[in-house]
Amino acid sequence: MHEKKVEKFYSTGSKRRKPDYFKIKQFDDGFLSFGYWKSGRESYLRATRRLLDYVIINSGIKNPNRMLNVACGYGTETFAYFKKFKPKFIQGIDITKMHTIYANNKAKMLGLAKSVRFKHGDACKLDFPEKSFSHIIGVEGPAHFNTREEFFRAANRVLEDDGELLLTDIIVGPKFNKKNPIHNAVVKFVARTWVCPKANWTKEKEYIAQLKRAGFNIKFFKKIGKRVYPGYARNGFTLRTFRIRLKQRGFFATFALTFISLMLGVIYKTGYMEYIYVKAQKC
Repeated sequence: MHEKKVEKFYSTGSKRRKPDYFKIKQFDDGFLSFGYWKSGRESYLRATRRLLDYVIINSGIKNPNRMLNVACGYGTETFAYFKKFKPKFIQGIDITKMHTIYANNKAKMLGLAKSVRFKHGDACKLDFPEKSFSHIIGVEGPAHFNTREEFFRAANRVLEDDGELLLTDIIVGPKFNKKNPIHNAVVKFVARTWVCPKANWTKEKEYIAQLKRAGFNIKFFKKIGKRVYPGYARNGFTLRTFRIRLKQRGFFATFALTFISLMLGVIYKTGYMEYIYVKAQKC
C-alpha cells in the first residue's frame, strides 16, 4: 500500500536514534522539512526553524480552539504551534508510527500530555467527529497523501464553520508539461523516490480548483520555492549534512536523500516544481 511505503521511507533510520535524542526542555529538534534558506551554507536546523517561523508569522491564526497538525512528524512543529497560539488542545497525526511514539513520549516529558496528543493514522481518513477543529495546519506532508484532494474533503468535514486550513506544499511548476515525456520521466523519478502519488502532480490552477471543490475559499497562495529548493539542494551536498544523515538514517537513506536534494534543486530551476504556502477557509 502507498501509506506503508511512505511510513517505510520516513521510519528508515528511526531506530538508530537514542531514547534521549530529544532533549526534554527543547521544542525545536527533530525537523523533517526542506527549510527556508538564505543560502546553502547555513545549518539545516537554522533553515528549518526559519520555515517554521515563516509559517507561524504569516498564518494570521487568532484565538484557535482545537488544532489539528497533519503529517506532524516528530511533533516539532506541533509543540511550537501550541506554545505560540495557545489553543485549548492540539492533535497531531502522522502515518509513521515511530514518529508518534516519540512525540507522545516527549509530550509526557514536557507535561503536556493532556493538551498535546499524537495519533498514528492516515490524514485522508480523519476519524474525528464533524467540526472537531478550528484550524488544520501541515508542513509538506500533503504531497504524500493518497490523494491530496481526498485529504481536502476530509479536512473540510472535521473543520468548524469558517475554520482554516494552512499548508506548505509541493506542486509542479508552470513549465511542467504532462505531454512531454522528458518532463514526465524526471518528475516521475523524483516522485517515486520521495513516494508522491501521480494524482498530486498539480499546478497552481488545479490545486486551487481542488480546494474550491472541497468547500474552501482561498485566503492566500504564496510561492516561496526560491527560498526552499536551492538552499536545500546546496546544503544536501555538504560533508556535515552527509555525516549527520549517515549517522541517523544509514547509507541507503542517506544516498536517496542526497540525490533528492540535488534533483529538487535542478527541477526547481527548470520550472518543473514549486513550493507553496496556502491558507484556505471553510465556506
